[in-house]
Amino acid sequence: MKTGLGEDVELALKDVEVATIGHLGMIGEAATAPQQRTKSGNDLYGAYGHDFICADGKRVMIIGLTDRQWALIVKVTETENAMQALENETQMSLRDEGNRWRLRDRITALLNPWFAARNVADFAAQFDQAGLTWSLFQSLQQALETDPDLQADNPIFELCDQPGLGRYPVPSLPVRFRNAGRSATKLAPKLGQHTEEILSEVAGLDDTEIAQLFDCNIVA
Repeated sequence: MKTGLGEDVELALKDVEVATIGHLGMIGEAATAPQQRTKSGNDLYGAYGHDFICADGKRVMIIGLTDRQWALIVKVTETENAMQALENETQMSLRDEGNRWRLRDRITALLNPWFAARNVADFAAQFDQAGLTWSLFQSLQQALETDPDLQADNPIFELCDQPGLGRYPVPSLPVRFRNAGRSATKLAPKLGQHTEEILSEVAGLDDTEIAQLFDCNIVA
């Protein structure tokens, strides 16, 4: 290594995958739960979390995972009476996060009118001041325009000009090396860019054999 310091770093894509689902608790759940997890769309699995379309067409996501988060949602949206009526009808306490998951469709139906009647600007400051767990629900394109983690200021990214596509942030490897630093960002190669190199170094063909392949339009 250039630094003179030894270093061995390995990162397998499959290891990244299994570590991620493990950290999310999904492996432990699959190994111990008697029933398989069902599809949940945009709902927060196991508690309450849902996205709502507001009067201005923007979409927001709110989370009621903890008792505090849930209580704040009910208070700010002024749905205490409606939620109490739901509890009385179902005989299920909404202080139980599992019940909030089971009754998520009923809860969403009660909250929908509140959001549909308001623009995000009408309640954003109130939500922040109250301490709600919420955020604008963005498309990836919107996130690229507004999220600093997806901008060139994030050291993992570099603005690059990709031939045929244009200029956009390109990530390098997410692995950080203590001594060697971060790996350089590389553009995707053009089709056929490394044909001769592969035929020579990998396939072991000589210049004459490679030239014949090009002449016969077998490679390009």
